[in-house]
Amino acid sequence: MMRALFSGVSGLKAHQTRMDVIGNNIANVNTTGYKSKSMAFSDILYQTTQAATGSNVGVGKAGTNPRQIGLGVKTGAINTSITTPGGSQSTGNPFDLKIKGDSFFVVNDGTSTYFTKDGSFNVDNAGYLCMANTGYMVMGWLEDPNNPGTIAQSSVRPINIMGEEYATFDAASTTAASIYGILDKHDDQLSNPNGKLIDIQTYDARGYEYNLKFGIKPNTSKVESSKDTTNTEKLYQLPPVLKYEDTSELTFFTAAGDELKSSGIPSALIDALNKAATADPAPAYRTRAHKAGTKDFVEIEINDTFLADYKITDLGTASNLKGQKIKVNFSGEMNFVAYGLDENGAATVSRGVVNISNEAAVLLYGATNPPAVASPVAELKLSADVASGLLVTDKAFSDGSPTQYDFQGVAADGTTKKAMTLEYKDIAKLLSMDASPKVQSQYTTTEKITQDTVIDGSFTITLLGMTDSSDGTEVDISNIGDTSFAVEYDTDNGKLRYVGAEGSTSFTLNLSTLGGEFSNVTFDMSNSTNVDNGGKSTMEGLRDDGRKVGTRTGVSIGTDGTVTINYSNGQMRDIAQIAVAMFDNPMGLQNEGDNCYSTTANSGGFNGVGVDISANGDYMTSGVLEMSNVDLSQEFTDMITTQRGFQANSRIITVSDSILEELVNLKR
Repeated sequence: MMRALFSGVSGLKAHQTRMDVIGNNIANVNTTGYKSKSMAFSDILYQTTQAATGSNVGVGKAGTNPRQIGLGVKTGAINTSITTPGGSQSTGNPFDLKIKGDSFFVVNDGTSTYFTKDGSFNVDNAGYLCMANTGYMVMGWLEDPNNPGTIAQSSVRPINIMGEEYATFDAASTTAASIYGILDKHDDQLSNPNGKLIDIQTYDARGYEYNLKFGIKPNTSKVESSKDTTNTEKLYQLPPVLKYEDTSELTFFTAAGDELKSSGIPSALIDALNKAATADPAPAYRTRAHKAGTKDFVEIEINDTFLADYKITDLGTASNLKGQKIKVNFSGEMNFVAYGLDENGAATVSRGVVNISNEAAVLLYGATNPPAVASPVAELKLSADVASGLLVTDKAFSDGSPTQYDFQGVAADGTTKKAMTLEYKDIAKLLSMDASPKVQSQYTTTEKITQDTVIDGSFTITLLGMTDSSDGTEVDISNIGDTSFAVEYDTDNGKLRYVGAEGSTSFTLNLSTLGGEFSNVTFDMSNSTNVDNGGKSTMEGLRDDGRKVGTRTGVSIGTDGTVTINYSNGQMRDIAQIAVAMFDNPMGLQNEGDNCYSTTANSGGFNGVGVDISANGDYMTSGVLEMSNVDLSQEFTDMITTQRGFQANSRIITVSDSILEELVNLKR
């Protein structure tokens, strides 16, 4: 009977232990990287009351089984479901990591090494990657000091990702560039003086940027030919006088500041105000003189004298303006005004404003830089060389080429001619003032011409200049050697034949002659073609290397644990790799709290180096944490069975006690 009591006690203890395990699992249901525990029962040593006997065929006796009474239950094992992954929790934090597989992060508290599935990491004040909850250093492999950007897989060390040595990425000079795209021979830009323009940015060794401007033009050959020209000579009579005058636009305002519009105001009043504002000398009713070419103003009082001078007898709707001072604003323009002569030979007949250049006015009207020295009313008379008119010969070519114009001045005697270099567009306004020019003669001539004929598929690319991109300062490139290179395309398929010399698809500029900070740059043109693209070329250039100094802009961690620094110049640098540990028996690891484990004799040891997580197909995911793998439905089910087991064992003690009580009562 006593055995039953002690068996019940052992059952209570074992189920209490199991309840402790279940409680711990439920308590850690939201613990990052927590691995649930499970308990196994084991029966206790049995008491044998009768050993087993064998059969005796000779006497006809059968064998008997042993008679054993169990002594209760004990805790057999507490196992950790360490290889069962938990769910994924997205955090968006680039330093949060989740391991896919059976690997463990390696961390160190300064004295001991631990292992964890908890990848919630951050960066401490010294720049080291560490566990967020304990501050333990995350261990890994560091950059090879003899080969920057390469990881040396040696003994694990703390990873400093914010070190000063990683704050910047050095500048580098450009050594290679590409010129690529379609060069269409019908592109209008090829006929520009410098041809099709291409800009390419380069860097020197200090990171300063420069712009190289190239021009690519078709090569031509000289071809002589002839064409017929129809010449028409017309004699134009130019205005005899030019005056450089103030041609300001006038605006009128009342004393109250209201603008006078022509609508609703007698036109005679507006005309009178225009004349009074520009009259020379100034009339008494005008308060001040206007300075030609300035944006000033005058005031005119509409009094009886003003009305009498301009014969205005009725102001009509503007009668309220009598006695007021009208402010007249000048816009300040100065222009040439052409004049004809009246019957008295005075230049008083205005033919309007003519927008011709100072050079044309000097050549035709004998002035010396008119706007600077001529007063606004000075008369500039026709030069003696053009006193009888200007003879204009227009040449119309039979092949449709643009018409050319020759100018000759006709002197007063009508015979002397003087060739003049003028732009037709510059004096077209003057010529239009003679509505009926006299046709002197018309004749046909044949002219020999030398034309440049484009050589199909043949071009020249030339470095036109080099400028500092920051301020546009020109760089002297006179000593760098060759700056022009022949470019030849196959006329059968449009592909590049060579640039510079046969067999070459690139050319080199010797920029190193500009100083030690520059490197020679090779320009690859192998990806350029000379084909039809609808008259539009797509040629452009791009540097293939070189960079300015880059500042650290961010840190990323790859799936293999590689820690990469990103820089503002587009460069990246691998500075470390998070190492992981693998064990023959991960369930043999010992819990140390804080989501950490340590090795035991049954788990296998750690060699101090670790392994590359990608070696066995495992990987890390950034911005994600592994959640607890506790299954609440399983835990609650186990809790029910544990409770029932505890109740049953308590009944063993109760019943045994009742039986013992009956035995004690027998002596009464």
